[in-house]
Amino acid sequence: MRLNSQDAYQLLIKDVITSEEDWNQPENRWLKHCIYVGEAAGRIAAQMELDSDFARALGYVHDIGRKVSHPRHVIEGYSYLMRLGYDEMARSCLTHSFIDNDINLTAGGPLRTDTQAMMLPYLDSHPVNIYDNIVQLCDLFCLDTGYTTVEKRMLDISKRKGVFSNSLEHFHSALNLKVRIEEQLGCSLYDLFPEISKEDILHIRKDRDELERLLVVPMIKKK
Repeated sequence: MRLNSQDAYQLLIKDVITSEEDWNQPENRWLKHCIYVGEAAGRIAAQMELDSDFARALGYVHDIGRKVSHPRHVIEGYSYLMRLGYDEMARSCLTHSFIDNDINLTAGGPLRTDTQAMMLPYLDSHPVNIYDNIVQLCDLFCLDTGYTTVEKRMLDISKRKGVFSNSLEHFHSALNLKVRIEEQLGCSLYDLFPEISKEDILHIRKDRDELERLLVVPMIKKK
């Protein structure tokens, strides 16, 4: 069962935002990220002549599990939406963290064995679709303050979460996903989001080079 974007938005903020002041609480920054991901997914889907409302709804709820647990938000979000009967929306909670629904292509390092055991059967039995890819990409250029470049967002993630054996492959896969989406858009992703600051655009090459240098270190150690 699906949620429309308006109902998805209301479910996202339910029991979290009870007053205007709640939007300014640091622990609620993730909600703004979800809203930007939703808006971005809707814009991309519209450009592709897909169901933009469905894409927007998926973006809104992709991190909804953070209501329960930030570290386990992928599983908690899936379980939460499944209990409510929104199986099509629950999918986004699991797939958004894994580019092309590949359990190895995620930020923050390879998953624990027990977590992989829970997620792998689902990901293996649900081949990636265009809506999965759209939300996966949007998650990688949307902050809680707005839109940025994939390069800047992933550099920030790597500095905060650390660098792991799969980080370089994850980054390259993210850039490849961006290219594939752009081919379907018929334009640059960044042209579709003029809100991205000129400074971020100008620093794409610098951020990419810094990220490449940062991510190649564990690869050298691995050899």
